[in-house]
Amino acid sequence: MVDLLVVVPHPDDETFGAGGALLLAKEAGLRTGILTLTRGEAGRTLGLCPPEALPQVRLQELQRAAEILEVDFLEALAFPNALPQKAEGGPRGRATERGLADHPEAKEAIRERLFRLKPRFVLTFPPDGINGHPDHVAASRYVREAAQDLAQVVYFVRPEGPFPVTHRLRLPEWALARKLKALAQHRTQALSVLAFMERHPERLWTETFHLPLAEGTREGPWW
Repeated sequence: MVDLLVVVPHPDDETFGAGGALLLAKEAGLRTGILTLTRGEAGRTLGLCPPEALPQVRLQELQRAAEILEVDFLEALAFPNALPQKAEGGPRGRATERGLADHPEAKEAIRERLFRLKPRFVLTFPPDGINGHPDHVAASRYVREAAQDLAQVVYFVRPEGPFPVTHRLRLPEWALARKLKALAQHRTQALSVLAFMERHPERLWTETFHLPLAEGTREGPWW
């Protein structure tokens, strides 16, 4: 059983969106977990492995990151991973058409784990997926549907976007250091990490969330 479960499509999404939240929740005494719906086979390889080995390599990266984030539960499902809508060049693994969007059975897989783990809160992408990635959008929909009557859904969101920030977590130095160390474990996705740092450096030390039906903005956690 866990109190807070992060459900995302790809390895590395967990740290970008909620690495600090996982660390602070753990420090507060909550049990935490990560569930990824794919193994990220459409990501870049950066020449670090052959394309066919990328799912296993990214699983190992996720396991190292999860250890740094001190989660109590980790599972990576193997639904297919779609390419981003604007995939950049460079060596990549093997994507399969529309990825998660073609696999609504992922919703039942999520719901089964919610029944078993009984989290109070489920963190995931907002309905627009933040950047429109089809896997992000599909994962958000599946989580919302799966969590009905089982858990409170919380979105990690952009500071400025269609979903207003209701909770803002400013990470203390120790949590920022561990979040950065967890991000560094996703070595095959280093270009994505660097792009994030260039475009949104402030989101490294400040994580923003939207709790549906909450009003105003609170400095601190929702749990």
